Amino acid sequence: MKILQIGMGNVAGGLEAFVMNYYRVLVRMDVQFDFVCMYDKIAYEDEIYRLGGKVYYVPNVKRDYRGYAKSLKQILRKEKYDAVHVNMLSAANIVPLRIAHTMGVKKVIAHSHSSSCPGVIRNLMDSWNRPRISRYATDKVACAEIAGRWMFGSRAFEQGEVTVIQNAICADKFSFSAEERKLLREEMGWQGKTVIGHVGRFDIPKNHERMIEILASLRDREENVVLCLVGPKEGLYPSVREKAQKLGVEDKICFAGKQENIRRYLSAMDVFLFPSLFEGVPFALIEAQTNGLACVMSDAVSEEAVVFPEAVKRLPLQEENRVWADTLLEMSRLRKTDADSTKQRLAEAHFDITKEAQRLKQLYEE
Repeated sequence: MKILQIGMGNVAGGLEAFVMNYYRVLVRMDVQFDFVCMYDKIAYEDEIYRLGGKVYYVPNVKRDYRGYAKSLKQILRKEKYDAVHVNMLSAANIVPLRIAHTMGVKKVIAHSHSSSCPGVIRNLMDSWNRPRISRYATDKVACAEIAGRWMFGSRAFEQGEVTVIQNAICADKFSFSAEERKLLREEMGWQGKTVIGHVGRFDIPKNHERMIEILASLRDREENVVLCLVGPKEGLYPSVREKAQKLGVEDKICFAGKQENIRRYLSAMDVFLFPSLFEGVPFALIEAQTNGLACVMSDAVSEEAVVFPEAVKRLPLQEENRVWADTLLEMSRLRKTDADSTKQRLAEAHFDITKEAQRLKQLYEE
């Protein structure tokens, strides 16, 4: 079975993690992914080639619409795909849906990976295109209810037109490691400190500047505290660092950069901070809970991301920084959840990648 994946970017974010998590499992079930990318290089390029996938580089649709359309049509003429899976953060660009439809692809999947759309122009395009999705897509998929309702409308969701495929993960890859915790905390000089952690790109939705403000409030009541930010030093990283300097807390922040072994850092943390402005079901939160970490997140994040309610606190973004700070200290004292129990509850909540990959394959086959 051959599936053409569209929508992957050049930076490894949540959307890219979703596609690759499923690809690693589905490739063992005789499902092959190929990819269309309109950037200079696709995220996970080396791994895609190792798994046997092809990457088609096409013109950027924003700069060369005709070139993009022509290239995509050529790909669909040359290769016969069982489905075209279009991964979307908004409906600003529905060109691949339309082209796949007009080229006679039998299964055209529109997949919503977000629940909001930043930017005035992008918002206008999103609003204009959303009603047109049904003309071209045979299947509507979302990472969560909130993402499904936002992209396709509540009526479509309530009528059962939207399939939720969770942002599932491999639990073993993120399970708590006492040894890795000990080694990293010794290496970083974190013994005796409360380590607040976050994993994510330096991007508007993640709200890093608010994290810095919360840290400044926390410093006033707890001296031995560290904020560990894991993520590529790109995007808004310079402005976040500048904010830390202005508030005098740069010495209490570890900008860890991009890390291949996320479990190592999660294991070393005491509490996870996630004050996002908007989210569906972010991988980072599922991974943190899989590690047994207590989490403090904004109520702008979908409640569907809460797998272990006893270890998660949701706070309004309007709440004062001191309340966020006090909650972080309180939650940092919780004991980590047992690994075996964690795996079982992940599976029950449909976040086990092995089981969820079977569901996605069934969708491709229908």
